[in-house]
Amino acid sequence: MTPRLMKHEPTAGALRAARAIQKDPCLLETMPEVIDRETGVRELVDMLEDIISQAGDLIEGRSPELVAQSRALIRRFGDATPRQAE
Repeated sequence: MTPRLMKHEPTAGALRAARAIQKDPCLLETMPEVIDRETGVRELVDMLEDIISQAGDLIEGRSPELVAQSRALIRRFGDATPRQAE
């Protein structure tokens, strides 16, 4: 399974983040937090990380490519150090 590059319209969260940043130039210091909050990316990455940590072996049996892509996304968009399964 290879990732496809698709042209999408900006998400509502991305547009909200852009509006918030435009209103206040001082937000440049807190821009990452605004983007995470408005787009929900942090929550999505956390959820994906939880799914992979709890069910990665089950999913990998059917679609190893999907698990590999998910882990690559976690490395790219997640924190520098992955969380441990709880």
